[in-house]
Amino acid sequence: MTILTKTNNAKRAGKFLNLLKPRDIFFHDGSTLRRVRIGTGIQAGASFALLLLFLWAAAATVQLALAASAPLNPQISRIQHDVEAMQADVAAMKAVAAKRYELTAAEMKKLGLEPTRFHGGQAYTGSGGPLELVEPARAEDPNFKALFMSWKKLDQIEQGTIAIPSTVPVHGTNFTSGFGVRSDPFKGRAAMHAGIDLAGPLNTPIYATADGTVDRAEWNTGGYGNLVEIDHGRGIQTRYGHLTRYIVAAGDHVKRGQLIAYMGSTGRSTGSHLHYEVRIDGKPVNPVPFLQSSDYLQSVQRRAETQVALGGPVKSE
Repeated sequence: MTILTKTNNAKRAGKFLNLLKPRDIFFHDGSTLRRVRIGTGIQAGASFALLLLFLWAAAATVQLALAASAPLNPQISRIQHDVEAMQADVAAMKAVAAKRYELTAAEMKKLGLEPTRFHGGQAYTGSGGPLELVEPARAEDPNFKALFMSWKKLDQIEQGTIAIPSTVPVHGTNFTSGFGVRSDPFKGRAAMHAGIDLAGPLNTPIYATADGTVDRAEWNTGGYGNLVEIDHGRGIQTRYGHLTRYIVAAGDHVKRGQLIAYMGSTGRSTGSHLHYEVRIDGKPVNPVPFLQSSDYLQSVQRRAETQVALGGPVKSE
């Protein structure tokens, strides 16, 4: 036990020491009342520790204030510049994607097609390559997510344009009958004509107007004669009637511009010509706007065709 004796120290020192005089703390442990004495040494040590903590906090505050007012380290400045440049690039890429999407969507609407029809799956796509996951921190970044979704949406609509008929099915022909109500050449009365007629010599080559899968290549008893029907996906079909012969079969995959048949006069026909139809969701629409689709849409289709098959190099381990 420490016993303090009165000294001749200065009054202030005496008052300070008086603050550190031994103190008794009583507590009940459940059965008996106990006393714990906190001596002067323990109190002095605790006070000194608190003083050091206060001084350390004050020094740290001063250092932070000085660091905030000091010029940035060149390396930190370079990192900040790189980050700002990356953010500017992301904004520019998003703007490009949005503009390309708007232009493509506008061309589709001219043909009576809603752009949302082309969001989702893709036809005739091949993809692959080694798996290299995006860093979690980058994948969670809102700017990265927004950019990814913008380009994904653009990619879907541009890939979807491959399904849009946008080239002539035959060359060097005469336009002899349009889409809509006309005088039937056999009955001489008003009748609906579901396509257009393009007249030319027998055995003139006929080409697919978009990528797709052949649904039918057969004789049709409904007036088409030899008929080829191609499913382009997204609810879009084309039909080629009155053929002298066809060189594709049901289930074949065909590309835009691929030779599929030869012109004839089979079925309900008055002479050698091609009866050409475009159907959306099973309903015939006027094919003429599709034959006149803009250079922009055709350039999008060409670009999309070059992106169909994807892959990547094998990463060296």
